[in-house]
Amino acid sequence: VLETIGIPYAGCSTRASANGMDKITMKMILRECGIPVVDFVWFTDRQWFKEKDSLIKTVEDQLGYPVIVKPSDLGSSIGIGCAHNREELIEKVADAARYTSRIIVEHMVEQLQEINCSVLGDCDDCRPSVLEEPIKTTEILSYTDKYMGGTKGTEGMQASQKKIPADLPEALTKEIQHMACETFRVLSCHGVSRVDVIVDRADGKVYVNEINTIPGFTSISMYPKLFEASGIPYSELIDDLIALALEA
Repeated sequence: VLETIGIPYAGCSTRASANGMDKITMKMILRECGIPVVDFVWFTDRQWFKEKDSLIKTVEDQLGYPVIVKPSDLGSSIGIGCAHNREELIEKVADAARYTSRIIVEHMVEQLQEINCSVLGDCDDCRPSVLEEPIKTTEILSYTDKYMGGTKGTEGMQASQKKIPADLPEALTKEIQHMACETFRVLSCHGVSRVDVIVDRADGKVYVNEINTIPGFTSISMYPKLFEASGIPYSELIDDLIALALEA
């Protein structure tokens, strides 16, 4: 609506958010641009019900187990599950299909370390924040980890456990920051976004997991905190976002 009537706003465009919020589309764009993502297979719910046996074979041949099953267009870990065998795969796909018609199955990095990086600017000139490491209590970072601090008694997203800055070697930190900025660039992002990456502890490889093109001020990342740790105070961050909106 704001684009249609010509009012400046802070944040990504409709196109950037549409591409970034759909995991299938995002990974296709990143892979085409040489940005590493884990191997994946995708299909629609109708394909699954019509071609289940052949799709199971494709997953097993191309990815093997374990895998992670996700709705393509949801966040907050809703509908996400791990499958370690064929029976679990069928169960997790059925669960994901409750939420979406497009489902993605990804190779699961077993020795993973999840790292987040916020990016500020536009696709031609952007800068990364310091990195953070969310702390998970289960095999994957769950809804409870993100929004309830890992327990039922904590106070929402701000209570979630994290390390800021993440305890990583300098070379790996720079690699992840560069990868976050490249993701921001190729998706034509604007304003501020958060890029989530996976580090495979087994071989040191880094993969982009997803991007949040409209991170909330109180989301798990709390991006103002990341930029404050990067030397950009809250008031300056707001000034930058307003200036970027007017420039766009």
